[in-house]
Amino acid sequence: MTVTPDLVDREVDDVGELEHAMSDVCAPMRIKPEGDRPFTAACRGTRIGDVLIARVRSGPCTIRRDPGLIRSTDRELVKLIFLDAGRLAVEQDGRRSLLKPGDMVGYETVRPYELRCLTRSESVIVGVPAASLGAHANLVSRHTAVAAPTDTRLHAAIGGFLRDLTEVPGPSNGSAGHYLADALVSLVIAQLTHVLPPAEPDGLADRVLAYCLAHLSDPELSVEAVARAHRISVRYLHKILRPRGVTLSAWIRRHRLERIRRDLANPALADQTVSTIAARWGVLDATHVSRALKAEFGLTAADIRRHALENHTTVPSG
Repeated sequence: MTVTPDLVDREVDDVGELEHAMSDVCAPMRIKPEGDRPFTAACRGTRIGDVLIARVRSGPCTIRRDPGLIRSTDRELVKLIFLDAGRLAVEQDGRRSLLKPGDMVGYETVRPYELRCLTRSESVIVGVPAASLGAHANLVSRHTAVAAPTDTRLHAAIGGFLRDLTEVPGPSNGSAGHYLADALVSLVIAQLTHVLPPAEPDGLADRVLAYCLAHLSDPELSVEAVARAHRISVRYLHKILRPRGVTLSAWIRRHRLERIRRDLANPALADQTVSTIAARWGVLDATHVSRALKAEFGLTAADIRRHALENHTTVPSG
């Protein structure tokens, strides 16, 4: 079963078909059936502008996105699950939640996660590019795998809207599709701000960090450049980040090293040099990259690649 930008619907009894379909509509993942009963599932997906929507019915199974499946070329998606039926456990960033019908949870595709359908479940999954959410993407980042009840009129409106979109093909491209995608993103933001704990009264810190994440690959990214982009002084930039214990230059360095480490651990990129991978993340002078990785994670570049080969998909954390 192949999911295209248009509507697709089919019942499957082969886990490989569901894995392929879900990987197409969301991001590469592995699915393992659980229990003794024969496994069946159905996936219906559509793409509206840059927003992906899938309605999934599935028997008990475990869905994992392991480090080995994550590539630097993957789109950075924020995914939201609206659970309609069954029981679902979600784990990411050391947090784990058990969802009941009516709950919503957010997680991100750029880091490993695990979903466990504990019973036969039905849900709507929405994938939104992180850049489309602006500062709200950082709100999700701080609350990944945190289940939030959505038994409100807003949830009913969103749930009905999403169900309709996966039942009837709509405009998936062109100006109409983009307008509909914008409306969907606005509804998602409204739901996020309604159910998740609010950010600081001044959301500038969120906007700054979201901006930095979107520009990590730019070698010109610096404290001074970020301050200019937000029309504030460097001194004020440091002030708004101080309550979080964040030094921006160190924050940028850490996130770049995390992505370099991720790519070094990817067997598909084994033929690329450390310098090439570092340059992809804005580090043009790779002379000290291996030393920096050792200081940050306890592993040199060679260590990361060796461990990735030995363990296939996992790298010891530093």
